[in-house]
Amino acid sequence: MTTLILKYPRGGTKELVKSSFESTKGIKQYNDGGSRIVGKTGMSLWSYGESVTVEIPINQTSETETMISVTADKEVAMNITANPDKYKSRFLSELENIREYSTGNTHNIERKHTRSVNTKEVSSANELRDGTLSAIIVISITLILCFIFANIIIIAVMP
Repeated sequence: MTTLILKYPRGGTKELVKSSFESTKGIKQYNDGGSRIVGKTGMSLWSYGESVTVEIPINQTSETETMISVTADKEVAMNITANPDKYKSRFLSELENIREYSTGNTHNIERKHTRSVNTKEVSSANELRDGTLSAIIVISITLILCFIFANIIIIAVMP
């Protein structure tokens, strides 16, 4: 987990996080759940997906600064090819780039975020892509194929 204190009010910080998700390579969708913004990569040929979660607590110690926590996880625990830290690193890099671009002015952040017509933001967490169902389907098909091939071998070996 990475914890940062940003010199923006909470609303400006949320816009900064959303803009960062819009710019992060590999993040396909994200959802603003209030105190948590989750970005997901979706499934690919090599991975069932990764997620980057940014916690933005409602209660902050300052009106002008906001503390955030950034974590990254695999969508499917058994996914050995997933690399959630790669997407967390990309997200943090974009966050830093946009912070430098905005130089403390949250209006610049909002303009950059709303400039995109095709946003990655989805209105509900239920709409976020998830690799779990795909993993279940792949495992089921693999088991069925193993069963079929085992039966073919048994039939071929029997006199």
